[in-house]
Amino acid sequence: MISNSTKPGEFAFIAALAKQAAHTPEALGLGDDGAVLWLGDGRKLVLVADMLQAGVHTMKGASAAQIASKALRTNLSDLAAMGAEPAFYLSTICWPGAPDEHEMSILVETLENEQKQFNLSLIGGDTICGQGPLTISMTVLGWASGPLLRRVGAQIGDDVWVSGIIGDGWLGLGVAQGNITSLDTNDADYLLGRYEYPEPRLALGKRLAPLAHCALDVSDGLIADAKHLARAGDCCLHLDYEHIPLSNAARHWLSVQNNQKTAINALMENGDDYELLFTAAVDQGQRIDEISHDLGLDLTRIGRVIKGQGVMLGTPDGAVQPAKHSGFTHF
Repeated sequence: MISNSTKPGEFAFIAALAKQAAHTPEALGLGDDGAVLWLGDGRKLVLVADMLQAGVHTMKGASAAQIASKALRTNLSDLAAMGAEPAFYLSTICWPGAPDEHEMSILVETLENEQKQFNLSLIGGDTICGQGPLTISMTVLGWASGPLLRRVGAQIGDDVWVSGIIGDGWLGLGVAQGNITSLDTNDADYLLGRYEYPEPRLALGKRLAPLAHCALDVSDGLIADAKHLARAGDCCLHLDYEHIPLSNAARHWLSVQNNQKTAINALMENGDDYELLFTAAVDQGQRIDEISHDLGLDLTRIGRVIKGQGVMLGTPDGAVQPAKHSGFTHF
């Protein structure tokens, strides 16, 4: 049972659910980005679910269409983290009062466009009117015919890799909130787009499935999600500050910060990047570089797996320190 004497926190609550309620192998102990149903024809059906609420996962005044788009994309990112291809989804919407016809029309058009882009179809859901902020929950189903990517599996000596760019999602949130005003219009618009419309790395997940030892998507923050891989693999991920991939916009923001180390930590500690973090054997480096070239997507080696627990951060001056920040949690 969860103790009533202390506030359990989000991940303690999930751990309690896993121990007391998620008893079937399909749940994967609630420790991965999705659940799996093994089918008789050799295929695996991967199921993921995510809920987004205005004012929590998006700006309070975000449109229903923008929230729906982000909800779909964050679910697709979870599918990517397991090496699956999208097929179907269910959408549940709680409107804050009766929506107007124009708002509903834009939402339908947006989902139609997203379906075409990511090759999946709506097969059900529910719609209600409530009293709280606009809330959209989606369940996405995808197929995996080959190996699954899991969070468990990191091996001592592995390289640690990440796709794309880190920190842009958090900076985009700062732009949306009006907290970051030192950037030019092009940088600000780019970062806002990265926050509002994350790009699920579906093609990458499928290519990584046969060769990566473990993977997840970076939603809570690079350091927090690296800790998830370390915990699942009973190991330590040693990450190097100087190898963390940053966009030009992030570098422009860094250039006007008083404390560079604190600023880089902030980029690593905060979420909404939806890139893939994974580990692979050292001898897979050439294949990973080939995948990067084929997909036109930067894949950067940012550290290694070592003995120990948690996450260690290596600085350019050779110092090593434990990562203490826990990343984003809902409670």
